[in-house]
Amino acid sequence: MTTNENYLVEMRGIVKRFPTVTALDSVDFKVRVGEIHALLGENGAGKTTLMRILYGMYRPDAGEIFIEGRKVSIGSPRDALRMGIGMVHQHFMLVDRLTVLENIALFLEGGLRIPFNEIRNKIMELSETYGLKINLDAKIWQLSIGEQQRVEILKTLYRDVRILILDEPTSVLTPLESEDLFKSIKKMANTGKSIILITHRLDEALKASDSITILRKGRVVAADIKPSEASRIDLVSMIVGKVLEFKPKAGEVIKEAKPVLEVDDLRVLDDRGIVAVDGVSFVLREGEILGVAGVAGNGQRELVEAITGLRKVAGGSIKMFGVDVTNSPPNKIIKMSVAHIPEDRLRYGVATELSVSDNLIMKLHKRFSRGVFMDNKAIGKEAERLIQEFEIVTPSANAPVNMISGGNIQKLIIARELSIKPKILIASNPTSGLDVASTNYVHWVFHRLRASGSSILLVSEDLDEILSLSNRIIVMKNGRIVKEFDRNVTVNEIGLAMAAGEAYDERMRNKVSGA
Repeated sequence: MTTNENYLVEMRGIVKRFPTVTALDSVDFKVRVGEIHALLGENGAGKTTLMRILYGMYRPDAGEIFIEGRKVSIGSPRDALRMGIGMVHQHFMLVDRLTVLENIALFLEGGLRIPFNEIRNKIMELSETYGLKINLDAKIWQLSIGEQQRVEILKTLYRDVRILILDEPTSVLTPLESEDLFKSIKKMANTGKSIILITHRLDEALKASDSITILRKGRVVAADIKPSEASRIDLVSMIVGKVLEFKPKAGEVIKEAKPVLEVDDLRVLDDRGIVAVDGVSFVLREGEILGVAGVAGNGQRELVEAITGLRKVAGGSIKMFGVDVTNSPPNKIIKMSVAHIPEDRLRYGVATELSVSDNLIMKLHKRFSRGVFMDNKAIGKEAERLIQEFEIVTPSANAPVNMISGGNIQKLIIARELSIKPKILIASNPTSGLDVASTNYVHWVFHRLRASGSSILLVSEDLDEILSLSNRIIVMKNGRIVKEFDRNVTVNEIGLAMAAGEAYDERMRNKVSGA
C-alpha cells in the first residue's frame, strides 16, 4: 500500500495511551518533501509524544507510519536514523569535556572507529553548506548555547537524515542566533530535507514555516494551514479553542518609589569556582518589574541563586527592604515575603517524591497545621482551588509530582509561589515550557501582582515576554550588566546588546552613522 508521493512522511490514525490519559487520539500528520512544517499546541496537546513516536522513542498503540509511501515500523531511534529521521531535543545530549569532533564521532554508527579525518571533512562540508560554522576542536563547555545547538544539528545531519525534528529550537537563542538558525533551516529545506518544528512561538511559526498543524488534547484541530492565510489570533483561537484578549502593558517607571531590592557590586562564583557574576549593581523598586535579559549562561542563574539564598556571595551586598540579607539562608528570604520561580524546576522547584497537593501548600503549611497534625481536608480544598485556577493537568491532587508533565510542574510552582502573595517575586524563565494560554494567564497574574504594589525581578530568555512586562530592562553578558533600557526599546536593540555586550555602543554608533 502506498500514500501520496508528495509526502515524505505520513502518519495515519496514531493512538498513544498512557496509564491515566490518551495522549494521541487517531492523529493524522503529513509532511511534504522540502517543507518546513510547524507543529503547534498547548502543553499536553501531544506534540512531543507524536514526534517521539516518529523518532522511535515510543511505540504507538494504533496507527501506521509511511516514509516515501512505504509503510515502516520504527522500534527505536536507531531505526529512525537508519530511515533518515533525526531529532534535536530541547535539552542537548552532549559531553561537556569532549570536543565537538569527539561528540559527533560518539553519535555515529562505528563511532571512534571511523577515521577522524573523514568525520572532520564531512562536518566541514555540512557546516559550509548549511551555514552552521563551528570550531571542531573546541570543548563543548567552551561553546555558547547557540553553538552547542549547531553541534546537535550537525551530528544529526551527518547521518544523512531527510527528516529533521526540532523541539523548541529557539527557546535558548538570542534573536540574532534565531535568525541565523532559520537561514540554515531554509537551506536544508531547499536541498529537499523536511523540517518539523515544534514551537510555542506563534510569530516564528508564521514567519518561518511553509505549513502548520495544530493539536489540541491529543487530536488534530487544524492541518496544512498556510501561514499566509492565518494570523496570530487565528492560531491562538485554534490552539486554545477560544480568543484570548488580554495583552499586558508595562507601566511607567516609578522613580520615586522606594527600593525593595538593592544589589551592590555583587560577585558570585559558579560551580567550578569561576566568577559568574562580576560586580553587578541594580535597584528594584516597589511596584516595578525589572527585566533581566541575556543568553543562558551569562550569570543570570548564579545571580538569582545568590539573591534567594541558594548560593554563597563572594563579594558585594544584597539588601531587601533596607535589611542586609547577604548570604542569608533561603528560609529567612522566604519569611520576608519573597517568592522564587527557579530556572531548575526539578532541583529547586518541587519535591518529586511528594504529591501535587503537598507541593502546592509547601509554603503555606503553617496555615494548615493543627498541632502535630495537618488538616488534610483543608489542604485538599486549597490544592483543588489552585489546580483549577492555574489549570494544572494531573490525575489527582494526590498524584506524585513526577507523574505530571514539565509544563504542569511549572504551573504548580507558579501557583504555589503566588499563593503567598509575595512582596518580591524572583522569576527565572517563568513561562518556559508553557503553552500560549498558560503564558497569557501568567503574564496577566504578573501584571496584577505589580499593580498591587509587589515587585518582580523577571529573568527571561523570551524577549517578547521581557518587553511586554518590564518597566526597565538590564542586559547581562559575561556576568556583567552591559546595558540598561527603559521600556521604549526594540527586540533587535536588546538582542544586539545580548550578543555584543561591551561592543554594543560601538556597533550602535556605527549603525546610526551608517558606517
